[in-house]
This record gives sequence, C-alpha cells and structure tokens, in this order.
Amino acid sequence: MTTHTGLCFCCSQMPFVECCEPILADHSRALTPLALMRSRYTAYVLGHETHLLATWADETRPERLNLEDSKTKWLELTIHSESVDPIDESKGNVDFSARFMEHDQVCELRENSIFMRQDGLWYYLGGAPKITRTKIGRNGPCPCGSGKKYKRCCLGSSE
Repeated sequence: MTTHTGLCFCCSQMPFVECCEPILADHSRALTPLALMRSRYTAYVLGHETHLLATWADETRPERLNLEDSKTKWLELTIHSESVDPIDESKGNVDFSARFMEHDQVCELRENSIFMRQDGLWYYLGGAPKITRTKIGRNGPCPCGSGKKYKRCCLGSSE
C-alpha cells in the first residue's frame, strides 16, 4: 500500500487516510456504492488490482486486470449522481466520469455503474462505459494540470 499524506486520489477533497485508504484496507468500510466507487477509482490510480477484483461481483469479475502493464495516467474523477434503490436497498448506481491520459490522448470514461449489496458488502456489478478520446498537442497545456506544456511534462516521461 502507498503512503500518501495528501488529498485522496478520488477527488473527494478529503485526506486519503480518511477517505479511500481505510476502504482499500477493509472492503467492509465501503458503506455506500459511492464510497466503493471512489475506492475503486483510487485502486486504479494506485494499481491496486487486489482491491478491484475483491470488490467486483463474482458473476462479472474478470480473472485478471494486468494493471502493471497499463500506461494509463488517471487525472480526475467526477461524480454526477448516486442512488440506492428505495425499494431494493441492495441495488445502487453511481454515474461518473473519469479523465485519464493514454499515450498521446486525453480520454474521458463515462459510466453509470451498477452495484449490488451481498452479505452486507457492496460489489461492483458492471456498467456500459463510453470512452471519448482527444489527441493532445505537443505544445498544448498538459492535461495533468501541472501548468507545463505537454511535451515538457507527461509526454517527456512517457517516451
């Protein structure tokens, strides 16, 4: 596990140690679909495949994710809405967007994720992700928010 003393990677504006870190260590601490969604995003940022697979519903879980081979740089998570079904409180949804960089493209993944509660724990069941991609110009501002040109920032570190 990473030692991180700043704000949480999930863009909650809360300290990591109070937000996603406890859930990454103990799945049962995700009391809502939103809390689980945030921890799963953070797990992608950190390459924490164990948490992702452990919080994925059995019926839709892949065997492996191969995060160690990923060239993805996660930039930002935006939550659009979240809900728990008032009739069946074991079902929930989180509509979100996640911005990331891959190769020379800035991408946005938009998904309405479906969650289910089983034996008191929330699990990610699935969703229909839609990904849009935009090529990054070498002389344009870096999407990571550093304020530098892309060629002097993230492009230089990916070549």
